[in-house]
Amino acid sequence: MIGRSLQCVVGVLLAASTVSACSSAAVPDPATSASNRSVQAAGVLVTGTGPNDRLQTVSRDATRAIGQVRALWGTNVLRGTVRIEVPADDNGFRSLGGANRRNGPESAQVAATTTPDGRVVLSPQVFDDLTAEGVVVVLAHELTHVALGQATLTGVPRWVIEGSAELTAFKPTGLSLAQAAPKLAGQVRAGQVPAAPPADPDFAESADAAYQGAYAWSRFLHERYGSAKFTRFVRAADARRHDAFFQAFGVEPSELGVDYQQFLRDAVGPADPSSASSSGR
Repeated sequence: MIGRSLQCVVGVLLAASTVSACSSAAVPDPATSASNRSVQAAGVLVTGTGPNDRLQTVSRDATRAIGQVRALWGTNVLRGTVRIEVPADDNGFRSLGGANRRNGPESAQVAATTTPDGRVVLSPQVFDDLTAEGVVVVLAHELTHVALGQATLTGVPRWVIEGSAELTAFKPTGLSLAQAAPKLAGQVRAGQVPAAPPADPDFAESADAAYQGAYAWSRFLHERYGSAKFTRFVRAADARRHDAFFQAFGVEPSELGVDYQQFLRDAVGPADPSSASSSGR
């Protein structure tokens, strides 16, 4: 089980309750140091100044995450060498492109970044704040961005990019929707049930709800229409096909609002009165 829910933005995955940040500035070349070390496995190169046992663990977990990405997106993705950087400290994380200074102190809480050149950079925070299963979720999310070339996409709805990566990462965990998207679950139980995916501005205005909403909407589409139609849609949307949704599903998003709301109610279930009372809500 994953110890925390995770929220994501393009190329970035955050621990719960943090504010999202997206690395869009020019990315510096990977730092070189006498203390850099590397671990290589089939299709994976893990480098960095982090402890050697951590690099070994990331190499193992990355192999597992690659399998999860391929299970949804096909065996032809991630065929080259996946590059993962494991710096020892936050300064190393930032120097490798792992934070965006414009976001101020929140950038220190960014757990991972997919850089425009296709590297995944892990913050030391990942290993402090997440369970072993959570690290695999981080890697699967980021490697989905790598596999689909999403780190540099523009003109594509944010929910498509983040929802597709979140679905890929969480699908193998067996977590319920309420477990994977606790803030959204709370809103649904309070009667605030969305009828559509989050709009782009929602990711800045209410980060947790937007990321979890993108995941929930993607999970709804995947369960309703199946993997083939869902992945076909994402690839067409990523290619900026404006009719991608209708071509894949035969309806417009607005036509699914009532069904999506029912999906959320069924998936989340009613509020637990005793829990609400004990929490003071």
